[in-house]
Amino acid sequence: MIIKTDDYIIDSSILNEVSISGSMRLPSPLSYDQPFSLIKKSLENCTDTLTVNLTSLEYLNSSGITSLARIIIQARKDNKDMKLIINNSIPWQQKTLLSLKQLWEKLDIESI
Repeated sequence: MIIKTDDYIIDSSILNEVSISGSMRLPSPLSYDQPFSLIKKSLENCTDTLTVNLTSLEYLNSSGITSLARIIIQARKDNKDMKLIINNSIPWQQKTLLSLKQLWEKLDIESI
């Protein structure tokens, strides 16, 4: 399944993988519920590690980071393996997303 807007694309068409690209500036954590439902469904249905590829995500505001953190906490509760792939050349990803590792020691974060 794919959610496509003028600003971002969320693609969960590959089993155990979700990719997010573009720029997400939604107004509140609640406003991320619908687009991030693809990540939640993929987490529920994954047969192995769920990989969330963020290498083409140019911007994610604090509401989006909060929503992503909630999904990581859900993965921890469900004991599901999760991996984030982040982009070394996008400064906010290095600064912000690496701190999500504190939410769950089994979260794998790969920088490329």
